[in-house]
Amino acid sequence: MILLQTKFQMKDEVLHALVQKAGEAGLISDETLFLNAVLNREAEVPTAIGYQIAIPHGKSEVVKTPFIGFLQTEEEFIWTKGHEEQVKLVFLIGIPAENENNIHLKFISQLSKKLLDEEFRNQLIEEKNQEKVFKLLRSINVVS
Repeated sequence: MILLQTKFQMKDEVLHALVQKAGEAGLISDETLFLNAVLNREAEVPTAIGYQIAIPHGKSEVVKTPFIGFLQTEEEFIWTKGHEEQVKLVFLIGIPAENENNIHLKFISQLSKKLLDEEFRNQLIEEKNQEKVFKLLRSINVVS
């Protein structure tokens, strides 16, 4: 669930690619339903948070287990038309409908804290090795 140096320039392309990966990995039972959940959440409030980061997420009964996917683009792009936020790093979070522990809120909180570290952000933006990116992401401590 780590896609690096992609050439995507539109939110819909990014979300489709990440949702497709989640489907291939068996993390969701229906790609269309999950993509719709993510897009509906995006329609409420865009999930670009600054620092070239977006954290789209969807809560759905088709999510078999909580997951986080990561996508890095070669070039930054505007995440939502009408907003100025440029994005280069995208974290897609999948949450089961019966999510009791609000794991996505804990991850978003911990990720946001970690992303205040400029060196950490730059490593995620520049790293081209999947294993090294995985290690960086594993350093984010999500307390359950």
